Amino acid sequence: MSWKQRRQSQLRLSKEKSILSWNAGGSVRLVLAFPNTYRVGMSNLGLQTVWRLFNEIPDVTCERVFYPDPEMVPEFRSGRERLLSLESGRPLTDFHLLAFSISFENDYPAVLEMLLWAGLSLRSAQRRSRDPLVAAGGVAVFLNPEPLASFMDFFFIGEAEGLVNPFVRAWRDAGARGLSREDMVQALAEKCPGLYAPRFYTPRYDPNGFLETVERTGAVPRRIRAVKADPETASPAHSVIVTEETEFSETALIEIGRGCPRGCRFCAAGFVYRPPRFHPVSAITSIVERWLPHTSRIGLVSPAVSDHPQMDLLCRHLVDRGVQVHFSSLRADKVSPDILTALGESALKAVAVAPEAGSERLRAVIGKSLSDEDVLSAAERLTDCGIVQLKLYFMIGLPGETREDLAAVVDLVKRVKHRVLERSRGRKKVGVVTLSIHSFVPKPFTPFQWAAFAGVGDLKSKAKWLQQALGKVSNVRVHFDLPKWAYVQALLARGDRRVGDLLEKTVVGQMSWSQAAKTSVLNPDFWVMRERGADEVFPWEIVDHGVKRSFLRAQYEKAMEGLPSEPCPLDPACRTCGVCARTEATPSP
Repeated sequence: MSWKQRRQSQLRLSKEKSILSWNAGGSVRLVLAFPNTYRVGMSNLGLQTVWRLFNEIPDVTCERVFYPDPEMVPEFRSGRERLLSLESGRPLTDFHLLAFSISFENDYPAVLEMLLWAGLSLRSAQRRSRDPLVAAGGVAVFLNPEPLASFMDFFFIGEAEGLVNPFVRAWRDAGARGLSREDMVQALAEKCPGLYAPRFYTPRYDPNGFLETVERTGAVPRRIRAVKADPETASPAHSVIVTEETEFSETALIEIGRGCPRGCRFCAAGFVYRPPRFHPVSAITSIVERWLPHTSRIGLVSPAVSDHPQMDLLCRHLVDRGVQVHFSSLRADKVSPDILTALGESALKAVAVAPEAGSERLRAVIGKSLSDEDVLSAAERLTDCGIVQLKLYFMIGLPGETREDLAAVVDLVKRVKHRVLERSRGRKKVGVVTLSIHSFVPKPFTPFQWAAFAGVGDLKSKAKWLQQALGKVSNVRVHFDLPKWAYVQALLARGDRRVGDLLEKTVVGQMSWSQAAKTSVLNPDFWVMRERGADEVFPWEIVDHGVKRSFLRAQYEKAMEGLPSEPCPLDPACRTCGVCARTEATPSP
């Protein structure tokens, strides 16, 4: 380890406040890798949860490694540096398992770079018998693992709370039998719930490049059932480490619920985490109490924070305990007086609300059941309680979007700004409205998995129009993502195993995505730009989240007719989408 690396690691470890001790000297050694910097990684609740779950097992040692800080990247790319674990400073090749936690598709190039900087071959088939096994988990890969299939020995499919302990038991059993590297992977793939080993599955394509079928080798399951956490036994996911060197400085995050009952058609969380589960207030407040000696800043995390059935009770408890409450985001139609009180007591300056689309018509298409008045009323109430910066999230390039829908964004923003300024008049700080406008990317296991990506040119044109329309509006700031990176995300989100070849060329060959595309037999537009056929076989359907394909297709067709979506009824007896019925069924062969 270079002096700079060692010093950086020591400083970071010294600044961390933890409510869990790292296990040293376990007989099973793994390193958890995050394909982004320490600052981003330690703000990721999934990473912290997996680190906690492994280290709670007595004979398991789980360390961490992160993508290098920007000033160190040239040293790694030149070959002068190797990645080392944060806790003990050991080479990653010293561990039994290198496991990546991946939340976003655009982090895939960083995953491949980290493999190279660890001293490992990129392709799993080319690694040596003494090399660690390489795996990946996280929402990005249990939506669609195929673009990374050639580089991983296996994937963890599902939620960590239900995966970690069965995996460690299966690992110990395979290790006790003295199996070879290949045989160990096969034993895990055949026996371990939620484990997908791509080497035992071979996709077959027709002459036009469409996926026809997937052939299996051995006794592996036909599809990999995503493992769900048991709501009766799983405690809320929560931070075990807080540090000032993160995006949420000195803030302990607690997941108060998983999944969302709203059924927005663009949102994968509303489908792959079905049925939605909310933790009781008692379980949440017990974690708050563990953190209060270390920090009074608590962040409540969920796709639907304000939909928690006991949110008002929770807010009152946190206010009584003197907690500074932060929310991941709020539903405009669920901003209650108790939530407003918690916001006011916490002296928060910014809160996010996500209308997603400008017009009520388009919000019905995408399943976002908010009226204009819901958004305007929320803006007023948030401003009244001292919020000086209101963040609004919108998407462009949505299915069925028209120029009138873009004009509706401008109109709604101007009306929100008017309400905010009216309510903040006479105060020392005048309210500001900040827009984050993102390009819509169709995701697997949503009704819009059949939809086409809008295209870089079309998105640029829409962004330019919105920028001109809003650029001179005072007290309104507008931020856009880059459509070219949204295109790459769409490619990685809905591509098949062949997309891995393009990904490898961008890393090893240092090609741009457009350069890599010119070397491919198939144009990347094949995966990105076309509407998928109703009966087309999808590569990500090697994974089974329990939601019936017919249900998703029916929702897509309703969207194209402009019909609203139906929320999840939160009834175990419901059989509409198929998830609750699956819990009573036996596993597929």
